[in-house]
Amino acid sequence: MKQILKNFNFVILLLGRSLSNVGSSLYSVAAMWLVYELGGSSFYTGLALFLTQMPAILQILLGPMIDRFHVKRLLVGTQMLQVVLLLIVPVAHAFGILTIAVVLTVMPVVSLCNQFLYPTQLSLLPKILKKEQLTKGNSLFAVAYQGTDALFNAIAGLLLAVVGAIAIFYINSLTFLLSAALLMLLRIPFTKMAEQQSEKPSARAMVTDYIGQLEEGITVLMHPFFRNLLGGVVFVNLAGAGMFAVLPAFSAAHGGPEYYGLFLSTAGIGVIVGAALVSVLKLDRIKVGRLYAGVIAINGVCMVVLTMIPNPWVSILLFGLAWLPAGIINVSSQVIIQSAIPSHLLGRVMAAVMGISAGIAPVGALLGGSVGAILTSDAVILISGIIMLIVAVIWTFNRTMKKIPAVKDLTPETFQLG
Repeated sequence: MKQILKNFNFVILLLGRSLSNVGSSLYSVAAMWLVYELGGSSFYTGLALFLTQMPAILQILLGPMIDRFHVKRLLVGTQMLQVVLLLIVPVAHAFGILTIAVVLTVMPVVSLCNQFLYPTQLSLLPKILKKEQLTKGNSLFAVAYQGTDALFNAIAGLLLAVVGAIAIFYINSLTFLLSAALLMLLRIPFTKMAEQQSEKPSARAMVTDYIGQLEEGITVLMHPFFRNLLGGVVFVNLAGAGMFAVLPAFSAAHGGPEYYGLFLSTAGIGVIVGAALVSVLKLDRIKVGRLYAGVIAINGVCMVVLTMIPNPWVSILLFGLAWLPAGIINVSSQVIIQSAIPSHLLGRVMAAVMGISAGIAPVGALLGGSVGAILTSDAVILISGIIMLIVAVIWTFNRTMKKIPAVKDLTPETFQLG
């Protein structure tokens, strides 16, 4: 660990990433709350979440593009662009021309900038760290990512209550400016575009090859087990995104902006704790169908009970518990794919899973916001909880899911993919 922290480039990347996460956490909470204040309806928060999540779909295609840019310039450039974009909102407010359309236009562009940041930084790690340091380096990045999110989501909620959303946009701009200044200190040798083009295939060829691999990955996912698993995950992700779309309205009805930040924070903590519990409780020894059905049932019960509890602090606790299963499933799913898919198919299957996951969340956000505008935020969360429980019941009695062994016992031969 000490050797990694003596690596100048790594420390700069880690600090830059942490500052970017601080800015992103503050911004996402402030922007969603501002959309709710300006629009006064869950429809607009659902639309905002839809617009900000759509650029994530592009992340699975960004590899060829990222490889063709000088990474230091790309990192600094995207940070500076966000500084300018985030200032548009408070400047428009100062001139009395701020509308919900302005915020909804800025949000997806800021989100698009962020899609370049994390994969670009991760692509640098093998170039600045020794092979034996990569595990620790990636772990530090993950902790920085999840930890700052959990902490500053809560802080953002408190700042909303004290100084308001507009003031937070100024703070956002400052954090991204500081991040850009840090990243300018990176000592990365410049590689000319001509040299890159001579060594690598064209972006078009790489994207074409990626699409072919994606099709192969989807073919593997047509195995009965993965088909049943992904079928349930589609509905789980739709319900989860729908809940986050109405969370500003739910928080406003049960307390105020500070509670919105706390809901987001406890959800992040729940995911972190859930991921840790996989190894602590040795959950990889439980049969996959039983494990997945059990944890999704916990989520469903928490969501249903949450809508019946008037106390906001109990609701916040239940919301955090509801997202423990997300951490458990995230870790378990990665291990399932890494254990059960042959190495030559691993990349394309992961790409297919990323593509499916990235495409589901925006749809769920738009549906959740629309239903919330017609009914109530409580109704959306209740419906989402019921969907989780239905998926848990189906997974419990599904014959294919019941036959699959524990995660630790999975091999390519389990699915006849070896």
